[in-house]
Amino acid sequence: MSNITVAEAQAWAEKTKLALGSTLDGELEVQVSAQVLGRVATAYDTSSWVSPTTTPELIKTIIAMYYVSWLYSRQYSDDNADQNAYATRLAAMAEAMLSNILTGATIIPGVIPVNDQGAPSFYPTDVSSAQCPTVEDPSLGPASFSMGNVF
Repeated sequence: MSNITVAEAQAWAEKTKLALGSTLDGELEVQVSAQVLGRVATAYDTSSWVSPTTTPELIKTIIAMYYVSWLYSRQYSDDNADQNAYATRLAAMAEAMLSNILTGATIIPGVIPVNDQGAPSFYPTDVSSAQCPTVEDPSLGPASFSMGNVF
């Protein structure tokens, strides 16, 4: 099953140059979706994103942009030695959006990240401050300053 619809992909394709018809190239769409979801899976739980209705809009946009970029590149690959400028631009925009999601600069609306990438982690934390200090880790316990300890 695909993660995008024909209409979502056609939004990025010029109808006079690349009419997608009524169905997507299933094999290509599956490959593009797998690549995008595989990368996003490091930050979000993507296991339930299996159809156009369950996949978030932002992810569908990225998949559609990559999909159309590949179609343009494949369709017009014989026209000249250079890559298709529109396909290259579309892939670069999709890559920038995907990179922003992975760095935490862009959040997927309505979806909770697996780990909070935007928040730095520090030690000690509130949880470690509530524990009793041990010989192995004397930094546990409430914040304090001590003098006379050998480093």
